[in-house]
Amino acid sequence: MNNELHNIIKKLKIHPVAYQKIKSVFLVKEKDNSYIIKLNTNNYDIYKYLISKNFTFIPSNYSDSNDNFDVLEYIKETKMDDIPKINDFLKILSILHLKTSYMREIDLDEIKENYETLINEIHELRVYYHKINDSIDKELFLSPANYLLVRNITLIYSILNISEKNLNKIFDKLKKEKSIKVCLLHNNLSLDHLLTSDKEYLISWDKSYFDSPIIELENFYRKYYHFVTINDFFGIYEAVNKLTDIEKNLLLIKISIPRKIEFTDNNYNNTVIVNKEINYLKDVYDMLVLFKE
Repeated sequence: MNNELHNIIKKLKIHPVAYQKIKSVFLVKEKDNSYIIKLNTNNYDIYKYLISKNFTFIPSNYSDSNDNFDVLEYIKETKMDDIPKINDFLKILSILHLKTSYMREIDLDEIKENYETLINEIHELRVYYHKINDSIDKELFLSPANYLLVRNITLIYSILNISEKNLNKIFDKLKKEKSIKVCLLHNNLSLDHLLTSDKEYLISWDKSYFDSPIIELENFYRKYYHFVTINDFFGIYEAVNKLTDIEKNLLLIKISIPRKIEFTDNNYNNTVIVNKEINYLKDVYDMLVLFKE
């Protein structure tokens, strides 16, 4: 047995009948109880904070603030299909954001920096796709990927133009605000980190931090958009935690900005990559044009 693990078990007076290493954690079994032990982590303060905010979707944590490990209640998971699990994950994130949110004074320098980062990204993407378009125009015979991209290049330009226009409007509004909402972000958006048993449990809080919920929502949508429509995405989240108009429109801009399509040497793979990006942009375009003045 690992010496550090042995010392933890002894300290907590656990009487193991078996233990098993699963990836980076240890499952330790007693006769009637089981525990998950994670070495070199300590999320005691996070768990304590979540409990103080009445956020109940976490396992019990038996370590304390001085430990260099987490000892967590073992959750025997019930299997669930991806789509309902993704919906539950989004709902729990909404509850997390709601229960841990507070208003922070606006930092105009920070707002300006974020604005300039997004504007520069839009400008760079516009140059990037113009260069690709010019290169394709010189080709005599188009590959399927290039043909698909050229057919939809106006969609990319339209989204970039709309995003830039809407971003300028949002920035003008943000400069007049006195505070913005921040909350605890889980920041580890893997379906493996949502366990379903008698209820749902959100685990793996090692990367959590406080910032705008927009950051987590953009990451979540880009990761799981093929399982949830944009309307359902907003509907599930806002059923619990309503976004302001500024938050919603900024999120729409951020999830709508195209990614650079990085081509490979494989024509089939290129076609799949282009098709995936175009389908993604078509899904968000209609919502983007509904931006509120």
